[in-house]
Amino acid sequence: MPEPPLLTDAQDKRRLDALLSRAWTLAREAAHPLGGLQGLSLGPYRLLALLGPKNNVGARYFQLLLVDSAGRMSEDAVAFGLHNAGPYPGYNWVEVFRYDPTSRIQGEAADLRATGPSARLRTSLEQELICALAGLAPAGGHLMVEYESPAQKESERILGLGYPPVTSPLGYLLFSAGCRSFRDWYISEGGREGPRKLQGYKPLNEAVAKERTEALRRQVGECLAGPEAPRHGRYGRTARRLAKVVLEALSGEQGPASPPMV
Repeated sequence: MPEPPLLTDAQDKRRLDALLSRAWTLAREAAHPLGGLQGLSLGPYRLLALLGPKNNVGARYFQLLLVDSAGRMSEDAVAFGLHNAGPYPGYNWVEVFRYDPTSRIQGEAADLRATGPSARLRTSLEQELICALAGLAPAGGHLMVEYESPAQKESERILGLGYPPVTSPLGYLLFSAGCRSFRDWYISEGGREGPRKLQGYKPLNEAVAKERTEALRRQVGECLAGPEAPRHGRYGRTARRLAKVVLEALSGEQGPASPPMV
Protein backbone atom coordinates (compact mmCIF):
# COMPACT_ATOMS: atom_id res chain seq x y z
CA MET A 1 0.00 0.00 0.00
CA PRO A 2 1.18 3.60 -0.58
CA GLU A 3 3.04 5.12 2.35
CA PRO A 4 1.84 8.34 4.00
CA PRO A 5 3.92 11.44 3.29
CA LEU A 6 6.58 12.18 5.89
CA LEU A 7 6.20 15.26 8.07
CA THR A 8 9.25 17.39 8.84
CA ASP A 9 7.77 20.11 11.04
CA ALA A 10 7.78 19.34 14.78
CA GLN A 11 4.46 21.10 15.38
CA ASP A 12 2.80 19.18 12.55
CA LYS A 13 4.14 15.92 13.98
CA ARG A 14 2.61 16.77 17.34
CA ARG A 15 -0.73 17.57 15.66
CA LEU A 16 -0.69 14.24 13.85
CA ASP A 17 0.35 12.34 16.98
CA ALA A 18 -2.55 13.92 18.84
CA LEU A 19 -4.97 12.67 16.19
CA LEU A 20 -3.44 9.19 16.16
CA SER A 21 -3.60 8.99 19.95
CA ARG A 22 -7.36 9.40 19.78
CA ALA A 23 -9.71 7.76 17.30
CA TRP A 24 -7.76 8.28 14.08
CA THR A 25 -5.42 5.92 12.23
CA LEU A 26 -3.33 6.21 9.10
CA ALA A 27 -5.20 4.74 6.13
CA ARG A 28 -3.04 1.72 5.38
CA GLU A 29 -5.65 -0.99 5.17
CA ALA A 30 -5.46 -2.84 1.87
CA ALA A 31 -9.13 -3.74 2.23
CA HIS A 32 -10.25 -0.14 2.69
CA PRO A 33 -10.60 2.15 -0.34
CA LEU A 34 -9.15 5.13 1.57
CA GLY A 35 -5.82 3.30 1.63
CA GLY A 36 -5.56 3.95 -2.11
CA LEU A 37 -5.61 7.70 -1.51
CA GLN A 38 -2.71 7.63 0.93
CA GLY A 39 0.16 9.66 -0.48
CA LEU A 40 -1.74 10.52 -3.68
CA SER A 41 0.04 13.34 -5.53
CA LEU A 42 -1.89 16.53 -6.26
CA GLY A 43 0.60 18.81 -7.97
CA PRO A 44 3.06 19.99 -5.32
CA TYR A 45 1.09 18.25 -2.56
CA ARG A 46 0.46 14.72 -1.35
CA LEU A 47 -2.60 13.50 0.52
CA LEU A 48 -2.40 12.34 4.10
CA ALA A 49 -5.42 10.06 4.61
CA LEU A 50 -6.76 9.31 8.08
CA LEU A 51 -9.50 6.87 9.04
CA GLY A 52 -11.73 7.47 12.03
CA PRO A 53 -14.41 5.48 13.88
CA LYS A 54 -17.67 4.24 12.41
CA ASN A 55 -20.94 6.06 12.96
CA ASN A 56 -24.16 4.44 14.12
CA VAL A 57 -25.00 3.11 10.63
CA GLY A 58 -21.55 1.68 9.96
CA ALA A 59 -20.11 4.40 7.74
CA ARG A 60 -16.52 5.32 8.56
CA TYR A 61 -15.21 8.83 9.15
CA PHE A 62 -12.21 10.03 7.18
CA GLN A 63 -10.21 13.18 6.64
CA LEU A 64 -7.71 14.18 3.99
CA LEU A 65 -4.94 16.68 4.66
CA LEU A 66 -2.34 18.14 2.31
CA VAL A 67 1.40 17.79 2.81
CA ASP A 68 3.67 19.98 0.69
CA SER A 69 7.07 19.13 -0.79
CA ALA A 70 8.78 20.46 2.35
CA GLY A 71 6.86 17.99 4.53
CA ARG A 72 4.53 20.58 6.06
CA MET A 73 0.88 19.68 6.75
CA SER A 74 -2.18 21.79 5.98
CA GLU A 75 -3.77 23.59 8.89
CA ASP A 76 -7.15 21.98 8.20
CA ALA A 77 -8.43 18.99 6.28
CA VAL A 78 -9.36 19.64 2.67
CA ALA A 79 -12.06 16.98 2.97
CA PHE A 80 -13.76 15.60 6.08
CA GLY A 81 -16.56 13.12 5.76
CA LEU A 82 -17.91 9.58 5.74
CA HIS A 83 -17.34 6.56 3.53
CA ASN A 84 -19.81 3.70 3.35
CA ALA A 85 -19.58 0.32 1.64
CA GLY A 86 -22.19 -2.37 1.22
CA PRO A 87 -23.33 -5.35 -0.87
CA TYR A 88 -25.50 -3.28 -3.23
CA PRO A 89 -24.28 -0.42 -5.47
CA GLY A 90 -26.48 2.18 -3.78
CA TYR A 91 -24.95 1.33 -0.40
CA ASN A 92 -21.57 2.57 -1.59
CA TRP A 93 -21.16 6.29 -1.12
CA VAL A 94 -18.95 9.11 0.06
CA GLU A 95 -20.23 12.19 1.85
CA VAL A 96 -17.99 15.20 2.35
CA PHE A 97 -19.64 17.42 4.90
CA ARG A 98 -16.67 19.75 5.33
CA TYR A 99 -14.83 20.64 2.14
CA ASP A 100 -12.17 23.31 1.72
CA PRO A 101 -9.89 23.22 -1.34
CA THR A 102 -8.48 26.59 -0.27
CA SER A 103 -6.48 25.47 2.76
CA ARG A 104 -3.30 26.97 4.21
CA ILE A 105 0.07 25.58 5.26
CA GLN A 106 1.81 27.58 7.98
CA GLY A 107 -0.02 30.70 6.88
CA GLU A 108 0.71 30.21 3.18
CA ALA A 109 -2.01 29.47 0.64
CA ALA A 110 -2.43 25.84 -0.34
CA ASP A 111 -5.24 26.45 -2.78
CA LEU A 112 -6.11 23.55 -5.08
CA ARG A 113 -8.13 25.97 -7.20
CA ALA A 114 -5.21 28.29 -7.81
CA THR A 115 -2.45 25.73 -8.28
CA GLY A 116 -1.87 24.42 -11.76
CA PRO A 117 0.28 24.75 -14.86
CA SER A 118 -1.64 27.85 -15.94
CA ALA A 119 -4.43 30.12 -14.82
CA ARG A 120 -6.79 28.45 -17.30
CA LEU A 121 -6.22 25.14 -15.52
CA ARG A 122 -6.52 26.62 -12.08
CA THR A 123 -9.06 24.03 -10.89
CA SER A 124 -7.26 20.99 -12.26
CA LEU A 125 -5.95 19.88 -8.87
CA GLU A 126 -9.39 20.27 -7.34
CA GLN A 127 -10.77 18.09 -10.12
CA GLU A 128 -8.15 15.45 -9.35
CA LEU A 129 -9.24 15.47 -5.70
CA ILE A 130 -12.94 15.15 -6.55
CA CYS A 131 -12.20 12.37 -9.04
CA ALA A 132 -10.20 10.54 -6.37
CA LEU A 133 -13.11 10.82 -3.94
CA ALA A 134 -15.62 9.69 -6.56
CA GLY A 135 -13.37 6.74 -7.27
CA LEU A 136 -14.09 5.44 -3.78
CA ALA A 137 -17.62 4.61 -4.94
CA PRO A 138 -18.21 2.02 -7.70
CA ALA A 139 -20.72 2.27 -10.54
CA GLY A 140 -24.15 2.81 -9.02
CA GLY A 141 -22.68 4.61 -6.02
CA HIS A 142 -22.74 8.31 -5.30
CA LEU A 143 -20.73 11.22 -3.95
CA MET A 144 -22.17 14.04 -1.84
CA VAL A 145 -20.33 17.31 -1.20
CA GLU A 146 -21.51 20.20 0.94
CA TYR A 147 -21.95 23.67 -0.47
CA GLU A 148 -22.59 25.73 2.66
CA SER A 149 -18.96 26.59 3.44
CA PRO A 150 -17.47 29.91 2.26
CA ALA A 151 -15.42 28.19 -0.46
CA GLN A 152 -18.67 26.99 -2.09
CA LYS A 153 -20.39 30.38 -2.21
CA GLU A 154 -20.57 30.50 -6.01
CA SER A 155 -22.18 27.07 -6.25
CA GLU A 156 -24.60 28.00 -3.48
CA ARG A 157 -25.75 31.09 -5.37
CA ILE A 158 -26.09 29.34 -8.72
CA LEU A 159 -28.09 26.49 -7.21
CA GLY A 160 -30.24 28.97 -5.31
CA LEU A 161 -31.05 30.78 -8.56
CA GLY A 162 -32.50 27.57 -10.00
CA TYR A 163 -29.89 26.65 -12.59
CA PRO A 164 -29.28 22.93 -13.26
CA PRO A 165 -26.90 21.48 -10.63
CA VAL A 166 -24.32 20.52 -13.26
CA THR A 167 -23.90 24.20 -14.21
CA SER A 168 -22.54 25.09 -10.78
CA PRO A 169 -18.76 24.78 -10.19
CA LEU A 170 -19.36 21.94 -7.72
CA GLY A 171 -21.79 20.20 -10.06
CA TYR A 172 -19.31 20.47 -12.90
CA LEU A 173 -16.63 18.86 -10.74
CA LEU A 174 -18.98 15.95 -10.00
CA PHE A 175 -19.76 15.71 -13.71
CA SER A 176 -16.03 15.58 -14.45
CA ALA A 177 -15.76 12.70 -11.98
CA GLY A 178 -18.32 10.62 -13.89
CA CYS A 179 -21.63 11.60 -12.26
CA ARG A 180 -24.52 11.93 -14.71
CA SER A 181 -27.47 12.73 -12.47
CA PHE A 182 -27.78 14.94 -9.42
CA ARG A 183 -29.85 15.73 -6.39
CA ASP A 184 -29.72 19.05 -4.58
CA TRP A 185 -30.26 18.64 -0.84
CA TYR A 186 -31.12 22.32 -0.53
CA ILE A 187 -33.02 22.15 2.75
CA SER A 188 -30.48 22.19 5.53
CA GLU A 189 -31.97 20.31 8.46
CA GLY A 190 -28.78 20.00 10.48
CA GLY A 191 -28.17 17.08 12.79
CA ARG A 192 -28.02 13.78 10.95
CA GLU A 193 -28.92 15.41 7.62
CA GLY A 194 -25.87 17.67 7.75
CA PRO A 195 -25.34 20.81 5.66
CA ARG A 196 -26.83 21.53 2.25
CA LYS A 197 -25.10 19.35 -0.29
CA LEU A 198 -25.05 18.28 -3.89
CA GLN A 199 -25.31 14.57 -4.61
CA GLY A 200 -23.90 13.12 -7.81
CA TYR A 201 -24.82 9.61 -8.98
CA LYS A 202 -22.50 7.36 -10.98
CA PRO A 203 -24.44 5.32 -13.57
CA LEU A 204 -24.84 1.65 -12.71
CA ASN A 205 -24.30 0.40 -16.26
CA GLU A 206 -24.12 1.50 -19.88
CA ALA A 207 -27.88 1.57 -20.34
CA VAL A 208 -28.38 3.78 -17.28
CA ALA A 209 -25.49 5.99 -18.38
CA LYS A 210 -27.10 6.52 -21.78
CA GLU A 211 -30.49 7.34 -20.26
CA ARG A 212 -29.08 9.80 -17.73
CA THR A 213 -26.76 11.39 -20.26
CA GLU A 214 -29.69 12.08 -22.57
CA ALA A 215 -31.72 13.55 -19.72
CA LEU A 216 -28.80 15.72 -18.70
CA ARG A 217 -28.28 16.88 -22.27
CA ARG A 218 -31.94 17.96 -22.50
CA GLN A 219 -31.79 19.76 -19.18
CA VAL A 220 -28.66 21.71 -20.06
CA GLY A 221 -29.94 22.43 -23.56
CA GLU A 222 -33.17 23.88 -22.15
CA CYS A 223 -31.13 26.05 -19.80
CA LEU A 224 -29.12 27.50 -22.67
CA ALA A 225 -32.22 27.92 -24.85
CA GLY A 226 -33.80 30.16 -22.25
CA PRO A 227 -33.13 33.89 -22.09
CA GLU A 228 -30.24 35.24 -20.07
CA ALA A 229 -31.09 36.89 -16.76
CA PRO A 230 -28.94 40.02 -16.35
CA ARG A 231 -30.05 40.33 -12.73
CA HIS A 232 -28.18 37.10 -11.94
CA GLY A 233 -24.92 38.85 -12.75
CA ARG A 234 -21.72 36.81 -12.75
CA TYR A 235 -23.49 33.79 -11.28
CA GLY A 236 -25.74 33.53 -14.29
CA ARG A 237 -22.80 34.03 -16.63
CA THR A 238 -20.82 31.28 -14.88
CA ALA A 239 -23.79 28.89 -15.03
CA ARG A 240 -24.29 29.46 -18.76
CA ARG A 241 -20.58 29.15 -19.46
CA LEU A 242 -20.39 25.81 -17.66
CA ALA A 243 -23.61 24.69 -19.36
CA LYS A 244 -21.92 25.18 -22.73
CA VAL A 245 -18.87 23.19 -21.60
CA VAL A 246 -21.08 20.34 -20.35
CA LEU A 247 -23.18 20.30 -23.51
CA GLU A 248 -20.06 20.18 -25.69
CA ALA A 249 -18.68 17.34 -23.58
CA LEU A 250 -21.93 15.39 -23.85
CA SER A 251 -21.96 15.93 -27.59
CA GLY A 252 -18.51 14.38 -27.85
CA GLU A 253 -16.91 17.58 -29.09
CA GLN A 254 -14.66 17.70 -26.03
CA GLY A 255 -14.19 15.67 -22.88
CA PRO A 256 -14.88 17.02 -19.39
CA ALA A 257 -11.30 18.11 -18.83
CA SER A 258 -10.73 21.45 -17.15
CA PRO A 259 -13.48 24.03 -16.71
CA PRO A 260 -13.04 27.58 -17.97
CA MET A 261 -12.13 30.51 -15.75
CA VAL A 262 -15.10 31.30 -13.52
